[in-house]
Amino acid sequence: MRRTFKRRGPAAIAGVFALMGGMAAGSGVAAAAPSVSSQLFVSPSGSIGSPDFSCQTAAYDTIGAAVAAAPGGSKITVCPGTYDESVTVTGKSLQLISQGATIGVPDTPNSQGVVFMGPKTAGSSLAGFTVTGAQAEGFYADGTSDLTISGNRIIGNDLSCQNVTAAAAGNDCGEGLHLDAVTNSRITGNYMTGNTGGILMTDGVPPGSIGAGPGGFGFTTQYSGPSSGNLIADNRAIDNLWDCGITLPSHNSFAANPATGVPDPSAGGVYDNTVIDNVSTGNATAAGSGGGAGILIAAPFPGTASYDNVVKDNSVEGNGLAGITIHSHAPGQDVNGNQIIGNIVGKNALNGNSADGGPGDSDFNALGTIGILVGSVTPVTGTVIAGNQISDNSTGVWTTNNVSGDFSRNLFFADNVAVSNNNTP
Repeated sequence: MRRTFKRRGPAAIAGVFALMGGMAAGSGVAAAAPSVSSQLFVSPSGSIGSPDFSCQTAAYDTIGAAVAAAPGGSKITVCPGTYDESVTVTGKSLQLISQGATIGVPDTPNSQGVVFMGPKTAGSSLAGFTVTGAQAEGFYADGTSDLTISGNRIIGNDLSCQNVTAAAAGNDCGEGLHLDAVTNSRITGNYMTGNTGGILMTDGVPPGSIGAGPGGFGFTTQYSGPSSGNLIADNRAIDNLWDCGITLPSHNSFAANPATGVPDPSAGGVYDNTVIDNVSTGNATAAGSGGGAGILIAAPFPGTASYDNVVKDNSVEGNGLAGITIHSHAPGQDVNGNQIIGNIVGKNALNGNSADGGPGDSDFNALGTIGILVGSVTPVTGTVIAGNQISDNSTGVWTTNNVSGDFSRNLFFADNVAVSNNNTP
């Protein structure tokens, strides 16, 4: 049961403290610290033994100490201030709620801001924090579900991957906010800027698989499995200069049959996710970044699968690759059934031509600025690109000629070519 307290003035609180001290002195027994409740408070001035029912009486001065003490299901309120720490939650579900707190992550190798690790953290939440300074992810979740990550400012993280090309970093770093093997979660109203990239959603890298270990994808995963049923809504990914704004790539070589491309949704895959009402602008525009999309769906090697996702009503402009991009680079993959609907797409693919750093997408020999691109070395079916407003590009929609689906009801403004179908490289 959640404890409730009546609001008390300073004099009343002082009287409580005096009474507690008197009882301890009179009995000759030290006053016991209060039992841990289902609501804990953290403040820079917190002190163990305080009553812990407000920011003024917080019993903890670090978030980590409160996390360690809290029973599963607790709410931890973090009061205004800067907390120089990394926070990891394992083995229980917690609500971490900020009242204006900043987590300043220590400058140590592979440091992360806040981590929810493992299935027992299902149902956890993180709301209202500023997280900055991590060498790896500002926020990382691995092998869990039913998270709510809302209203956070993820600023200046994943620093170890900045000033490094995508190829040298192993294709994807951890970005500002990373979900790995996470299902049925809500990522809403967050602001990402100054990170290597914005939001990354993956399906784990099983030990011994392609992409695992040294030279892999720039991060280590403990769990593997699908990332599905997630909502990414009302976020802003702006000026993350080295990678994509929002990325949905499969990294799990068991997500599909590498011979046929038929998916195995129990083993992995990034599927049935909804990306809606986000703003993704100015990402992957740094010289030497190699380019990155506003929103990217990708399968980089055989056995990977990112399919049946919905990208709807987003605003994308000024990114290094096409505003919304689907990439499939090898046989035995699945990027079928993705839907790109009702988005507002400005000029994109500003620097994706690796030959000269100019506009385009070198992966598929596409030149010039591009609004939406679907490129694959094998046939892609069930793609929907419909009802989008696309403007100011050399090519509004660019696809390889093996992509089929519904390309109707799009509006093109000042695009030199509306739709271009090209030979498969």
